[in-house]
Amino acid sequence: MSKITSLLGASVIGILVAGSANAATIDITFNNSNGFGFLVTPVYTGIHSGGFDAFDEGASASAGIEQIAEVPVPPNPPNLIAPERLAVEPNSQGGFVFGPGGPILDGESGTLTIDVVDPTVNRYATFLSMFVPSNDTFLGNDDPLAYAIFDAAGNVIEQTIEITGRSIWDAGTEVNQLFGAAFPGQDIQLGDTEGGTISRLIDIDDGSGGNGFSALEALFGVTGAGSITADTVLFTIDIEAAPTPVPLPAGAGLLLAGLGILGFAGRGRARKA
Repeated sequence: MSKITSLLGASVIGILVAGSANAATIDITFNNSNGFGFLVTPVYTGIHSGGFDAFDEGASASAGIEQIAEVPVPPNPPNLIAPERLAVEPNSQGGFVFGPGGPILDGESGTLTIDVVDPTVNRYATFLSMFVPSNDTFLGNDDPLAYAIFDAAGNVIEQTIEITGRSIWDAGTEVNQLFGAAFPGQDIQLGDTEGGTISRLIDIDDGSGGNGFSALEALFGVTGAGSITADTVLFTIDIEAAPTPVPLPAGAGLLLAGLGILGFAGRGRARKA
């Protein structure tokens, strides 16, 4: 009897493991604590196998990147970047990290809980969001392999990712000016098209000895922004395994019921003896 019970128990465990081995639920928490007053739009998050290269330094911005970089709070989240991701990685996934009111203000956080269907394949993350106030500035990783959030076995790599000044970009799609900027009193639809290429904000010469952050300080009065360096931590992203109950797969209930019956029968025989 003990051998049969052990085999049934092993079968139940095997079914439970098989039912959960190919998926993982994770929490992605974006923390905005830059201290300068910059906010970000809902943060687009792509989970992929490493082939989704959203943008490249020195290249022209795609339509998806231009939309993210120029439109701070549309009626709906940006809808052009997902088709670009799916065109190169049909089995990739995506979502948005929202703040309490949509955008994530300085001092706020937001969390996206996402079920990753195959974490042994979709192991990497890309994060994209508009950096406000600005005309066409955004945060993102131009290296699709920069952030590994699962190992080769599909285990979550719990970590805190630091987003520094070197991860803030100018899309080169709109002239940097107060006119048409994402700034109170301005109509974001009125900006002048620039037709440039993507460059790190820290590398832009503002014409007065400063960089792109200095230009944002001068244009929008962001106190101290000119002191931001390539290594200044502006945001952090926490990657954690989400605690979720494991549902019983089909068939496990019958096996568990069988265990109970066998246990009852075993006790009955013991009493007769």
